[in-house]
Amino acid sequence: MSEQRENRRVRMTKRLLKDALMELLEQRELVDISVTTICEAADVNRSTFYRYYRDQVDLLRDLEQDYLDRIPTPSPDIESWDEEQLLVETTAFFDFVKQNGRAFHVLLSDSTSNGFTARLIEFLCTKYANPDESDMTSLYTILYIANGTVGMLREWVNSGFPVSSRTIAEMMYCFSVKVGQ
Repeated sequence: MSEQRENRRVRMTKRLLKDALMELLEQRELVDISVTTICEAADVNRSTFYRYYRDQVDLLRDLEQDYLDRIPTPSPDIESWDEEQLLVETTAFFDFVKQNGRAFHVLLSDSTSNGFTARLIEFLCTKYANPDESDMTSLYTILYIANGTVGMLREWVNSGFPVSSRTIAEMMYCFSVKVGQ
């Protein structure tokens, strides 16, 4: 029972720290945010912060990983999908981004400059395409599509989601088909 309570407290403390960092990143760049500032915003002692994280970047990486872990992933039989299945899966991805728009706005911004974009591209390549690394043409095509998807995603988030998740998924699909030809 106390182990479960401790785990709950740890999760709550980490959530407070992550929420504080997210709020601070909306106002300034990561390099301008100190551990003290995060702790004050979260109402958590510095010693508690250091119990879980080495520094601000470590906290940010954990925050990023939370979102990467929650992104809907397609079923493993992606090669056998038809166009509609692919659109349903990618629409679910874009719906998740839209539902977490505030976080993605921050995580994709230049204020974090920490590699979230690269990690998201890697996620898209492995979960949505699974490239054959021995086939350089296939690998570069998939990397091109993933980079383009993240570029579209960033603009879509920054402009306030002017089109639906389905529309952005259809656009991505059309571009992908053209690139893959």
